[in-house]
Amino acid sequence: MEGIELAKKIGAEVVCVYVAKENQNSEFEFSDGKPQSWPTAKEYEEAVNHAAEQFMQPLRESAEAGNVKFTSETFISNTTAGYIVYAAEKNGCDLIYMASRGYTGWENFFMGGVASKVLAASQIPVLVYKVKKEQVPKKAKTYISPRI
Repeated sequence: MEGIELAKKIGAEVVCVYVAKENQNSEFEFSDGKPQSWPTAKEYEEAVNHAAEQFMQPLRESAEAGNVKFTSETFISNTTAGYIVYAAEKNGCDLIYMASRGYTGWENFFMGGVASKVLAASQIPVLVYKVKKEQVPKKAKTYISPRI
């Protein structure tokens, strides 16, 4: 919500970007070593779009309440940072504002944070908001059903 507040203060528009990993599913029914419940590409795309809408809804409502223009982009890709930069360039953004939980130690060394990858890849200025521990939502099990 801090990004929406910043946009309101400076009269900016918001382009919210949601990037889901490619064809992930947490439920498998294995028999003979083959997954029985893997979603089709269309089912997965529909599930991702639904998850993106749910994720963006509070942001959209905050933008509407603050009279901030809000658009959204949803992508399915294993290159999250690349698509964040792509969306910013495609939409003519002047700034990429993103939150970071701030992975540290071995987790950051092996995985690299999305924010650091965006910083490295973007020609557009990047403002990283360090999320406070109490602001991180409790992790809920993400489940994308192939039968949504």
